[in-house]
Amino acid sequence: MGIDRVRWGIVATGNISTQFTHDLALLPDDAVVAAVASRSEESARKFAAEFGIPNAYDDYRRLIDSGEVDVIYIGTPHPQHYAIARTALQAGVAVLCEKPVTLTAAQAKDLIALAAEHRTLFAEAMWMRTNPVIQAVFADLERGVIGEPQQVVADFAFHKPALPARLLDPALGGGSLMDGGIYPMTFAYLALGRPAEVKAVGSLNQDGIDLNVAMAWRYDSGAVAALTCGLRSQNPWVASISGPDGNLQLPHRFHHPEYYVRTTASGAERIDVPTHGRGYHYEAAEVIRALRQGLIEVPALPHAGTLEILELLDETRSQIGVRYPGDDDDLSG
Repeated sequence: MGIDRVRWGIVATGNISTQFTHDLALLPDDAVVAAVASRSEESARKFAAEFGIPNAYDDYRRLIDSGEVDVIYIGTPHPQHYAIARTALQAGVAVLCEKPVTLTAAQAKDLIALAAEHRTLFAEAMWMRTNPVIQAVFADLERGVIGEPQQVVADFAFHKPALPARLLDPALGGGSLMDGGIYPMTFAYLALGRPAEVKAVGSLNQDGIDLNVAMAWRYDSGAVAALTCGLRSQNPWVASISGPDGNLQLPHRFHHPEYYVRTTASGAERIDVPTHGRGYHYEAAEVIRALRQGLIEVPALPHAGTLEILELLDETRSQIGVRYPGDDDDLSG
């Protein structure tokens, strides 16, 4: 494309940032990690040493103001996303922010408006959307191999005897919806669009954290979706889309699978799709492509999808009684 390698800054040094940075190395001709920031200078320096990153900061603002990066990847806990993304967009630094980008739809709407105002790219890191297997499934659906989709089923629940403290802290956007439920919701949204009606039930602990959630979506087409998420069970983590002529099934860890099964009148066929790496470089490559085209929105990670999923999350939380910091903020001004 005649453009030099895109300079990335990594904000936060936890597991998700580690995975993402590992995968950026698979794009050596297109990407270079120029800087990292963490609240702890020691963590930033350790991360920089591990990945050969030349610049380390103990404050994300210093990274954003350094002039050393074209785009930042935000891998902090959910409630910190909004302020960091806002600061970067106002400075004209592009943003790829882990999902969910914010805790509320109002905050996401504000960031999308800021991106437009400053002509700066903004995208949610919903890596499932850019996975080659997922894209092949939806290409099949688009081609009509199972007819018009009528039912979507997806689950994303797991259990560990000692869950990370973040998942059980309301102030950190804890619970199963934001970390797990967003995947079945996004899958159903990709298959069927926005539902006409949403019903949700949930079991909360004494701190108001959602430990078990079931969602039912209804569409004017007659289609329905049944979606679950939770922190109390070892689920199969599978998903399927069914129509009058067959179904498309995704196996365990459906959000980044290695294959899918297409079942039609002619039988069941396993479809293997070549993938490599951990799967995060696919979204990074889409961001780089959009940056080189001068876009403020990544076609594979559209603003409308980000916003509508957060609106559905807002509605679901309202129905089951989960509250987060920022729910009452008025961002209209």
